[in-house]
Amino acid sequence: MRRFSKGSVRIADTVSLSIALLVSLFGSSLAAGQSLKQILALRVSIQTLIVGATLLVVWRVFFWATGMYRPRQSSSPLGFLLRGPVAVSLSALPVALTMFLGKYTFSQIWHISLLFAVTGLLLMGLNRVVLFTFYDSVQPALRKKRNVVVVGTGPRAFMLTQQLLAHPSFDYQICGFVDSDPQPDCKGLAPVLGSLDELENILMRRPVDEVLIALPLKSAFADVQQAVAMCGHAGVKALYSVDLFQSKIAKNHTVDEETGVRGMEMVHSDQRLILKDIFDRTAALFGIILLLPVFFAIAVAIKLASKGPVLFRQERWGKNKRTFGMMKFRSMVVDAEARMAALEKHNEFGGPMFKMKNDPRITKVGQFLRRTSLDELPQLFNVLRGEMSLVGPRPLPNRDVALFSEPWLMRRFSVKPGITGLWQVSGRSETDFDQTIRLDLHYIDHWNLPMDLKILAKTVSVVFRGKGAY
Repeated sequence: MRRFSKGSVRIADTVSLSIALLVSLFGSSLAAGQSLKQILALRVSIQTLIVGATLLVVWRVFFWATGMYRPRQSSSPLGFLLRGPVAVSLSALPVALTMFLGKYTFSQIWHISLLFAVTGLLLMGLNRVVLFTFYDSVQPALRKKRNVVVVGTGPRAFMLTQQLLAHPSFDYQICGFVDSDPQPDCKGLAPVLGSLDELENILMRRPVDEVLIALPLKSAFADVQQAVAMCGHAGVKALYSVDLFQSKIAKNHTVDEETGVRGMEMVHSDQRLILKDIFDRTAALFGIILLLPVFFAIAVAIKLASKGPVLFRQERWGKNKRTFGMMKFRSMVVDAEARMAALEKHNEFGGPMFKMKNDPRITKVGQFLRRTSLDELPQLFNVLRGEMSLVGPRPLPNRDVALFSEPWLMRRFSVKPGITGLWQVSGRSETDFDQTIRLDLHYIDHWNLPMDLKILAKTVSVVFRGKGAY
């Protein structure tokens, strides 16, 4: 049975529990004698939104803690039957606590919690049936492939490549092989991209998600070390493939969640990023809802001030060097890109990134939007789509990345770009290129959720003061 994306399962589970909560509250209100008209007339307060957001986060943490999304569990019917009731029962506890604080009677709390758990479990089971059907019959043509480079061309590389090619549902796209002494074993399976010494430059320009190292450890230990070091510099995940079928290194190997390929992970994969993603998307969703009047007012102001679209969409580099369309409120004249070449000599940033005070392309409304950073608000939609994070290195345009000359600079693409970051709260446009890169790498190496919250709080202060923005 093919496995579907854990991200799809997480979203479906969250929606299922949200619907289950609404159904249980609705049913409780009807049982208490309220009419349908009275129930629909209830207004949602800010406090209710905050409680709802908190429940979403707590549910996701419980599901993660109970192993619902561990390898082979998210798509296994047996795994769901064993872990689903436990996860849903735990998720009912914060619901019961919320009802208790809301001064519901014990009878109401019991009925709401029970209806929530039963409805949630049924909906989660149903969404898995739907996802299985969709994944097997419709989604294969739509799934995003993970680009991989295989280091080695010998028998080990041949076995690994054959396993991946034999299972297209693994979603791996083999870009090619890297080997200083290419062997005939893998001839015709994929192109040889270059020697091992060229790996860093290959990773610098290609959107590569993972590097699979398929070299014999004893006889090629130095080459394995070199490949791992290059992946570390470029910020690309590296896996060293052990015996794919008869591995006895139980404590040292990992099993890829999507493919089942056994390997020893050489570049750390931070599980805290799951919590970061939950926080980012939840905050972005509620931010969009609360700021809708602001979005509308800015759109009207832009339309009244100048001709052209309200939004500006530009291709930027994201995680693993994949490009995406970053959105901003338009703060420049419509032909700003065409005027760029004439202004290159006025770049004040001291590096590949372009910054210029008193840029003549910025409109009057745009000056206000940039000074207050309101032009960045549409990026909340990028966060919601998973292309960006609330906090991280700034997403760079093609023009800036094309001027990068050192492979180690590519490590800033090992994480999702952010709406704000250390650069924005450390002087913003007043910092030079070298300082910006150092701040980006410091963030990547020392990231934690409290740091994100601190940066977000500082961002609010910096925006209100308008410091360093132009």
